[in-house]
Parts: sequence; C-alpha cells; structure tokens
Amino acid sequence: MKTQKLGKTGIEVSLLGLGTLTMSPMQRGLDVAAGAEVILHALAQGITFIDTAQMYGSYPQVAAALRHWQGPLPVIASKSAANTREAMQAAVEECMQQTGLPKIDVFLLHAVRDAADIEARRGALAYLREAREKGLIRAVGASSHSARTIDLLAATEGIEVLHPMYNRDGIGILDATLVEMTDILKNARARGVGVYAMKPLGGGHLRNDAAAALRWLFASQAVDAAVVGMTSKDEVDMNVRLARNEAVDDDFARQVAGRERRLFINTGICVNCNACVSTCQQGALQPGEKSPVINHSFCVLCGYCAPVCPKFAIRIV
Repeated sequence: MKTQKLGKTGIEVSLLGLGTLTMSPMQRGLDVAAGAEVILHALAQGITFIDTAQMYGSYPQVAAALRHWQGPLPVIASKSAANTREAMQAAVEECMQQTGLPKIDVFLLHAVRDAADIEARRGALAYLREAREKGLIRAVGASSHSARTIDLLAATEGIEVLHPMYNRDGIGILDATLVEMTDILKNARARGVGVYAMKPLGGGHLRNDAAAALRWLFASQAVDAAVVGMTSKDEVDMNVRLARNEAVDDDFARQVAGRERRLFINTGICVNCNACVSTCQQGALQPGEKSPVINHSFCVLCGYCAPVCPKFAIRIV
C-alpha cells in the first residue's frame, strides 16, 4: 500500500484510509466485534489510517481492533463539533479514554460551516493547539463540506490538516465547482497543509462506479489520502486493490456495491420539529406537512441529522 505524508505534519498514512462512520450506530450499526473485525482486516491488508469521530460512536470498534492488533499502531484521526475550550478538552479526553490511546494523531474541528463558525470555535481550536504542545495530539485539523470554508481553514493559524468533501463528480461540495475545489486543495497542499478526502464515493452515489471514482481521486494530486467507509471484508478487499492500482473483477465489484442505502425518517414517531432540516448542510431535508421531506439526490449520507433528532426517528437503511 502506497503511503504519503499529511502535509508538513510528518504523519505518514496509507493512500486509502478506513472511515468508521458507516459501521457506526449512525449508519449500519455493526456491533463492536463485527466492526473490529473489519478494521483488523483492513490493517492486515496494509491500511494504516483510521478515521473516527466523537459523533459517530465508533470508538468501541476502534478500541477493540487496536487491542487485538499485533502490528504497528495505525494513524488515528478523530473529530469533535465542540465549540468551547472546555468541551473540546473533554472530547479529546473521551477519545483517548475510549480508544485506549496515549495520544491521538490528528484531531479535527468537525463539520465547520462558515467563517462565523470558525470564529465561534476559537476556544476549541485554542485547546487543540495546547493539546498539541502537550503531546496529547500530533496535528490539528478541520473538516467541512464547504469549499469556501476549506479555503479559509487552510489559511487559519494552527490548522495543519484538512478533511474536505471531495469526489470525482463533486457530489456534496458546497458553494463551489469541482474545478474550484480542486484548485483550493492543491493550493492548500502547496502551502504544506495535509489533505485527506471524505466521501470519495459521494456518500454511496458512486458505489456502482467505485473503481473509476477512486482511481480518479488517487490521480487527482489534490489530496494526500482518502478515507472510505467500509463495513465488510469484501469492501476492504476491493478498495485496497483499487488503491494498489490492481484489477478488480466486474462481478466482484457489483457484489460489493450491494444494495442502495438511503436516509429514512420514521414518520410514526417524528414530531416534525425540523431540527434535522436546520442541521442538513446539503439541502436534502425540507419542511413537510407531517415530517421533513427527503431529497435523496442531494443526500450524501453523512448522518449528521440523526443525532439532533429528539425522537431518534432518523436512520440510514
């Protein structure tokens, strides 16, 4: 597996990383043993980069895999939407306690929306920089679906790693074209900022053309790495082959693509509070008569709407 360094951080990661959102309670909901088994298989296949987040609830799967892994520790990246110093400190401590790691390689501000949001999280960013100085984390970063916000973050003091929405068809990229986002990311990398892509398969929309989509991404020169959500050994095997530029049998690719996943709202328990509508950055949810209406063509299956639902009525199925 090819490896690259994340900008000037000195942190070396596999070109392909494993994202744990899809196995988390927010999506497929694999139990701890099943999730750990997928992670262990990925590590055995040469993946050395695992992405998780406080919001996902996937720390137990990561911890279980690390307890059983006999090789060198992989690079672990986590994220939190905390916007105060105290809340971010608690988030970093929670990550270390639940994963059992003495330090976290990359810790990011999660899903930053815009310039005002960057400003609102100054306290949280200040703590992450302090934690880096204390050796609790190795690098500070931020994620966003917005191209303009990624551009601002790339120029924000203390941000060393970016985690942008980026894929071949530009699915889910807010406020810019794919060409514009590509230029933003290349400029960030030229300044020494590390970049690893989220949603390289467009939240599942490109799953039936995964080979071409991943090969395009790896050849783009706009990112150092990409994390792909994986919930089975077959998914790991196919994606690893693609990252190694190996041939993938068409029948195997169709098998791995599997059934489509979609956002689902249980209208029987939804109270139509529209908290999910205001949370969705993609415009995939709109107010409806009895419950929010889903525009599946806009949905990138990020799952950020689910935690804000007071009735736990939202699932990805």
